[in-house]
Amino acid sequence: DIIGKILIANVVFNRMADEEFPDNVKDVIFQKEGGAYQFSPIADKRYWKVEITDETREAVQRALKGEDYSEGALYFMARRMARKKSIRWFDNNLQWLFKHGDHEFYK
Repeated sequence: DIIGKILIANVVFNRMADEEFPDNVKDVIFQKEGGAYQFSPIADKRYWKVEITDETREAVQRALKGEDYSEGALYFMARRMARKKSIRWFDNNLQWLFKHGDHEFYK
């Protein structure tokens, strides 16, 4: 839904504002840590096949204007789609904030 899309944009913008992450959208999206991309659509190459919808454009515009539901989240995952190793890392290293749809958000 559109709030979920705004949340994803919020996480990217939160990372840009955090000194531990790159300071621009492209570098955040394409960041590798430990040899692995941070976002699965980059890792599995879905990124290059997705058509950007009007709803996605609207979500990004709303996030750019300051609409923020993220509670400062820097990470998110869809537990049912994540690898067990990744789930353990999230659970053991991050602060769980909330769940929206299938995604859980962390700091």
